[in-house]
Amino acid sequence: MPAREPSEGRPRALIVDRRAVLGTDVCRNLRALGWEVDIFCQRHSPASRSRYFARRIPAPGFGRPDEYIDALEAALRRFSYDAMFVCSEEVLQAMAPRLAAREYRIFLAPPAESIRTLAAKSSSLALAAEYKVPVPLSFIPNDERELAEAAAVLGYPLVVKGQRGEASENVRVVHGPQELIWKYRTVSANERSYGGKPILQEFIPGTQYSVGGLYRDGAPLRVYAYRKIFTFPVEGGLTAKAVTERPPELLENAFRIFRALHYNGLGQIQFIHDPRDGLFKFMEVNPRIWGSIGLAAHAGVDLFTPYRDLIRGCPVRADLSFREGVQYQRVTVQLRLISRRPRHLINFLRDCLNSRVISDIDLTDPGPYIPTVKGLQRLLHS
Repeated sequence: MPAREPSEGRPRALIVDRRAVLGTDVCRNLRALGWEVDIFCQRHSPASRSRYFARRIPAPGFGRPDEYIDALEAALRRFSYDAMFVCSEEVLQAMAPRLAAREYRIFLAPPAESIRTLAAKSSSLALAAEYKVPVPLSFIPNDERELAEAAAVLGYPLVVKGQRGEASENVRVVHGPQELIWKYRTVSANERSYGGKPILQEFIPGTQYSVGGLYRDGAPLRVYAYRKIFTFPVEGGLTAKAVTERPPELLENAFRIFRALHYNGLGQIQFIHDPRDGLFKFMEVNPRIWGSIGLAAHAGVDLFTPYRDLIRGCPVRADLSFREGVQYQRVTVQLRLISRRPRHLINFLRDCLNSRVISDIDLTDPGPYIPTVKGLQRLLHS
C-alpha cells in the first residue's frame, strides 16, 4: 500500500523498529489520539505492514550500527517530528553516544550512565540489590569448570541468561545436569560479540508481573501494572495474556529502581512473585517500547500525550491511577503458545468468546500478523 501524505496540523511521530512488531500497537494508539505516524524499520518488518503508518522509511541492516544510526539521523533531519519512540534495546545502545545531538531532542532517554547499567543484566541485578529490591540468587561463572559448583547451589531446574537479549531470546531453562553444558554454550556463543558472560540463576516457579510507565528523572508520571496469565515460552517470556493489578510492594520496588536510574521516558520493568517467601523479585528493565504497551490505553492510561508535553517543556502532573482487572491478550503470542501446546487452544477460544477479554488484534489491519501466521503454518506442516 502506498504511503499517505501526512496531514497538516497533527502531531507527528517516528517509530524506530528493526524487524519486530512492537511498533504496531504504538502506531494504533497514536493514531487514535490524532497523530500521524511514520516508521523507520528494516525490510520485512511486520510492523511496516500496518495500514496506519503514513510513511515507511527503509532502514539499513544492523550489522553496522553506525551506518544504521547515520540513516536514522538523516531521516530525522529530512522530516519534522514531535516525538520518537524506540522499540529496540540494540538501537538504543547504538544511539547512546549521540543522544546529545539536536536530532534527539524529540526523544526522552535515560541518562547515559543508566543506559550503560541496563546494557547488562548483571549490572541491573546489582543495582536492584544495592537499592534493597529482592533479586533471584545468581552466579556468573568464569568458565565451564565452575558450572557444576553453581548448579549444586542453585539446584534444578535453573536458568541460563545472557547479559543481553530481548524477551526470552537469550534465555534457556536447564532441567538437569545433562542439559547444563550445551545450553550454557548456546547462550555463551551469543555473548561473544560483546564479551559477555552468561548468568546462572535460580528458577523461581512463580508468577510474572510487569510495570510499564512514563518517568521524568526517576519520578513516575503515568503507570500501569499487570500479572502475566500466559506466556510464551511457558516458563516465562512474551506476554500472551495478562490482567491489570496493583500490588503495592510491586509498585514500590519498581519505583525504587526507576528512581535509582534517574529514568526518563517510557520504560517497563519485570518481576517474578516468589511463592516461597512472598517477595516480588526483580528480573529486568526494558528501556524501550514493550510488547504489552497496548494494554495501557485499555486500562485508562495515556502514555503518549504527556510524553509529548515533556518534550515541549510543559509541566506534567503525576497521575498513577489505572483500571484494575482489565484482561488483555496478544493474539500472535497466543498462537505461538498453541503451536507448542495444542491444548491451549481451548483457553484461547474461550478468551476470544469472552467479551471481558480485550484482544490486540485489529481485523481492519491484518498486515502485521501475516508473518506470524505464515511462520506457524510452516511449523505445523513440518
